[in-house]
Amino acid sequence: MKFKPVKTKRLYEEVMEQIKELIAGGELKPGDRLMSERDLADRLEVSRPSVREAIRSLEMIGIIEIRRGDGTFIRNSNADDIIRPLAMFLTVEKSSLLDMFEIRRLFETASARMAAERATPEEILRLQAAWEGMKERINVQDSERGEEYDIQFHYAVAEATHNALLIKLFRTISEEFSRSVSVARRRLYVDAMNPQKIVEQHRRIYRAIKGRDPEAAAHAMLQHLSYAERELRKRI
Repeated sequence: MKFKPVKTKRLYEEVMEQIKELIAGGELKPGDRLMSERDLADRLEVSRPSVREAIRSLEMIGIIEIRRGDGTFIRNSNADDIIRPLAMFLTVEKSSLLDMFEIRRLFETASARMAAERATPEEILRLQAAWEGMKERINVQDSERGEEYDIQFHYAVAEATHNALLIKLFRTISEEFSRSVSVARRRLYVDAMNPQKIVEQHRRIYRAIKGRDPEAAAHAMLQHLSYAERELRKRI
């Protein structure tokens, strides 16, 4: 296992990169115990505070795990570990809700565009089923089930991108967002004109994806999210 002396201004970043390179190269494997802070500092010829900052940063992004009393260990790396810091960041405070509105517009507009390019016939059928379920429930004034089909529809769009990381990011954002606006979102479905407008907006998204029109799908999704945001803001 070879380390190189560090000669950069932001030392902790170089320490992080060297550890990540060793993991990527297979010299450090999931479950391996990292050498002590003191030994790392000596090997890398940096201060212990620089090593400590690198370790703290690697722990935050899920690459390593600090077990009190046992040491520092390399974690299994998967998409969940990448998502976890984002999930910790998102809260139910109104200020972060405004950020989540913006993130949803970015992610879901891109997802709709990609879905129009990549969706399989089976995925298009799932979109259709979710849309039809939403329409049926709205017509019988079942707002709770209508909301559930709405959420299913958006999940189906994300899954049709076939991008595993994007799907996990979407799930994290969507779950946090839904929890924080659940009451306001349900009220959207009981107000006079909103339900039919929302159903029609989802129809346009579905038709654009089915028609393999990426730009129309992205535009329809953006229009829907912008409308939903305006209405939700009134109720939060």
